[in-house]
Amino acid sequence: MLGFWGLTVLPDKTYRQVVENSFKLSMAALDETTKPGRSSVRVTVDKKTFVLCSLAAGKTEQQTLDLVFTEGEEITFSVSGENTVHLSGNYLPEEDFGSDEDMYDDEDDMEDDMEEDDEEEDEEDDEEGEENAIVTKGAKRVAQFEEKTAPAKKQAKVETPVKKEEAKKEAKKEIKKEEAKKEAKKETKKEEPKKEVKKEVKKEKEAPKKEEPKKTVLASGLVIEDVKVGTGAAAKSGKKIGMRYIGRLTNGKVFDKNTSGQPFHFNLGRGEVIKGWDQGIQGMQLGGERRLTIPPALAYGARGAPPDIPKNATLVFEVKLVTLK
Repeated sequence: MLGFWGLTVLPDKTYRQVVENSFKLSMAALDETTKPGRSSVRVTVDKKTFVLCSLAAGKTEQQTLDLVFTEGEEITFSVSGENTVHLSGNYLPEEDFGSDEDMYDDEDDMEDDMEEDDEEEDEEDDEEGEENAIVTKGAKRVAQFEEKTAPAKKQAKVETPVKKEEAKKEAKKEIKKEEAKKEAKKETKKEEPKKEVKKEVKKEKEAPKKEEPKKTVLASGLVIEDVKVGTGAAAKSGKKIGMRYIGRLTNGKVFDKNTSGQPFHFNLGRGEVIKGWDQGIQGMQLGGERRLTIPPALAYGARGAPPDIPKNATLVFEVKLVTLK
């Protein structure tokens, strides 16, 4: 269930915050008490100010919006004019975009799973070894007890020197076996910290995944996030490029993707794709990954692309540059 988000913006005042939970801004409306004149709602992101809409009493008193603000963004709302404006929307559910890397790092996950399975098998072997040691130890005690009591019934009084020597040898053997078991247990305990070290190394490898991607907001409303910066040549207009991608609506529904087989090829900057792609992939390096949040004006606009893409839809693409010519 989505939670409600709202903010009342008074004239000539600013409201600044660092977004703690991602939310969608869907409506701007004038207060019930209005004054003549126009009031413009503005937002400042990354030190750049944009006008979201302009409202006028008796003419345009409310405006539908479709803007998403993500966790970690620093934003500032303000209103020009003499009217109070109410902003409203809803919080977005948390989504795991592959930990941004699931779509490309399946092999790494499989290797980690195999290492964890090996560790579990080692632990099971250790436990079986301890159980076997306990059972064996008990059996030897029973056997030793029977050897001492059984001859006593046959010869209660007579005991030759040969039998005494055999008994001493058997006792020495039992002592050596007990000492060998104790040494084996010590070695098992010494090996256990090594498993903890492996787990700590895994945590250190996973730590870089938590780094926030670099985000850029263009004047057109296009949001570009560099999830992973590539190391190869940079894409620019006129180049033929090959892409992997996943396209989602803001509610998380996937409407298109290319994650295997032949990559999607096109000539950058020549209008062969939507404007959000032509602008958002510029400067991307080979091997790099980006998240593009594309407003309707740079996607399919008021018409949409039925039945998968509704009217005035904001699209979220995860893209990876795999070929460049």
